[in-house]
Amino acid sequence: MEDKKDCLLIGEGVSITGNISLPGTIYVYGDVNGEITAREIHVGESGKVTGNVKVDLADVKGEIVNSIQVKEVLVVRSTGRISGNISYKSLEIEHGGVIDGKIEKVAAGQDYMAVAASVAQKESVK
Repeated sequence: MEDKKDCLLIGEGVSITGNISLPGTIYVYGDVNGEITAREIHVGESGKVTGNVKVDLADVKGEIVNSIQVKEVLVVRSTGRISGNISYKSLEIEHGGVIDGKIEKVAAGQDYMAVAASVAQKESVK
């Protein structure tokens, strides 16, 4: 955690329920239940997010359940797990990383929000 401006740290053993919106970076080592909107999210190995995540960049070593919309780069580390609706522009999955759910790549020039809505709609039809 280099620049502490516009950042939020949720430490191991901390549980938060509710929506979080910030202009910078959120570091999750505890549990979050709710929607997160931020520029970046870093989910540590002990971290778990249950809810909708909307970010530009994501680095996942822990777990995200429900949906994640990443405008730029999604990195799932070897200990990372994501289940639910996933939309991204660029994706990197390390050996051991797990993704389970509806996955949609956002192509250059494509309307990001339209793709995310399409993924969610396809899932609700089932």
